[in-house]
Amino acid sequence: MGGKLLVELHDLRRAERELTRLLERLRADEIEAKSLYKRLGDWKGHAANTTRAQIEAFFSGLSQRIQSIELQKQSLLQYIEAMVQADQAR
Repeated sequence: MGGKLLVELHDLRRAERELTRLLERLRADEIEAKSLYKRLGDWKGHAANTTRAQIEAFFSGLSQRIQSIELQKQSLLQYIEAMVQADQAR
């Protein structure tokens, strides 16, 4: 192939599906964590405050990760569209 990178369209679409599944799992984890967080409402004391802080940090990191993956997925979809258009132009 002379150093050329070959990317098949079906590989790109598979990567997009995998990103979608990952986002679904992360969102499900977020829902579960929020449910657990709500149960902390009755907790009192230092341990409760520490646990709340850890869960809030988890939410922040998870939110950032979800946004990052969504941006990657959007970029991938744009790339797929560009590849489809390039293929159709040939």
